[in-house]
Amino acid sequence: MKIIKFLFNRFTIFSIAIIAQILFYILWALYFADTQIMWFIGALAGVIVLLNIIARNLNPAQTLLWTTVVMSFPIAGVTLYLLLGRSLWSKKTKERMRKSFFKQAKTVNVTEDYPQKYRGQINYIIEKAKTCAYRGSETKYFESGESFFADMVKELAAAEKYIFMEYFIIERGKLWDKILPVLEKKAKSGVPVYLMYDDIGSISKLPSSYYKRLNEKGIRCVKFNKYYPVITNIHNNRDHRKITVIDGAVAYTGGLNIADEYVNEAGRSYYWKDTGVKIKGNAVGEIAEQFMQLYEIASKQELDFDSFIYDKPLISNENGIVVPFGSGPDFFYKAPVAEEIMLNMIDQSDSEIIITTPYLICDYTINRSLVRAVARGVDVKIVLPDVPDKKIIYIMTKSNAKYLRDNGVKIYRATGSFLHAKSIVSDKIAAVTGTINFDYRSFLHHFENGVWMCETNAVNELLNDVSSLCTEKNEFGKDLNMRLPARLLAGVLKIFTPLF
Repeated sequence: MKIIKFLFNRFTIFSIAIIAQILFYILWALYFADTQIMWFIGALAGVIVLLNIIARNLNPAQTLLWTTVVMSFPIAGVTLYLLLGRSLWSKKTKERMRKSFFKQAKTVNVTEDYPQKYRGQINYIIEKAKTCAYRGSETKYFESGESFFADMVKELAAAEKYIFMEYFIIERGKLWDKILPVLEKKAKSGVPVYLMYDDIGSISKLPSSYYKRLNEKGIRCVKFNKYYPVITNIHNNRDHRKITVIDGAVAYTGGLNIADEYVNEAGRSYYWKDTGVKIKGNAVGEIAEQFMQLYEIASKQELDFDSFIYDKPLISNENGIVVPFGSGPDFFYKAPVAEEIMLNMIDQSDSEIIITTPYLICDYTINRSLVRAVARGVDVKIVLPDVPDKKIIYIMTKSNAKYLRDNGVKIYRATGSFLHAKSIVSDKIAAVTGTINFDYRSFLHHFENGVWMCETNAVNELLNDVSSLCTEKNEFGKDLNMRLPARLLAGVLKIFTPLF
């Protein structure tokens, strides 16, 4: 039954159509490559494309791979690059993105009030992500999906002004059956409810027209980046964010999608370990903006940002720093924001780094940064899943983990669990948590969001949780030593990872 469902769902059919198109174009290009004139045209096009690749200032791994493909197979390589190597978002859409991104005027507010060590990091996030840093926001960390969503449903039921929800995956089931009636009730009572989900992320979970059904219920729902059976690298730019904002006063984010597996109700034989944070206070406005930026793009409607952002005074015993930020493709953010924030965290650590990630598919820069930290005397720890959700990705994760372990990084597993939590804690006082995996897709292609925090309650709670996973009994042992076929597969996949 599962096989039949997989073979006939929209994602599978569309993907097969795209693969067929790619093969057709490549075979067509190779066929005509036998003629001298096509060889000349291919060589000339190859030179032009190579100059374009170099001028784009891509990630070095992408530049090297595309250069190798184009030089080795001029016509087929050029064809593949034109289909998949360039951003094919329309100029109109890109202009709408830029307009939305710069909609709110920002005042850079990094002052001597912030710790000297972190001023540079905060400055970077503000400059590249067009956000602000805040003191006095209240933070709470959740170490499980069960506690996270239980709290969220209560806050949703108390909403009075509006609700924003943005998720990579929404799946009908027990969890959605708790949330949807609340949204319907609020919409019916006059509270504006805005909902957005990623089309590919939810493609096997929801019917194609599900967003229309929700609109009929009064929920202003849109799909982000609809999936079409056409060759384009636009399909790479998924909305991987997980955001809920209520009344401009409360926000939630983390690794948690809306599906039963995230609250351990999917009947799996293992535990699904995921985490999230709740923020109250003035920092919430930044997270609301992140939602509105992509909602405007998906809906092609312009929102009045000011009407959804409230600068309410909050009586809080917290005085830590909270910096919400977004990250995404370079044509939107002009920099690999998520990756560079992680690099800043690693490079400025003095004593300890703890990373949790479900996928560890890093480039040379991240790997060397971690190894360099070990050489400085920093205690670097990475916690990975004990149980894979995607076996091929797990092979690549273990391959990277073995390299890092062989160079002094301590590798742990969340025993008996699939760990989906995404976080990094530095020197016990600063942390980043959100939707960002330590992999190429999160760093280069996806729209992501996160929260940089220093000396907040959530940092302390996060540190206690991840530290409990870093025990001797949870250390990866010989399990990282893979057999030859797995090592070869990991090597081949690693070559092509930057393209996709």
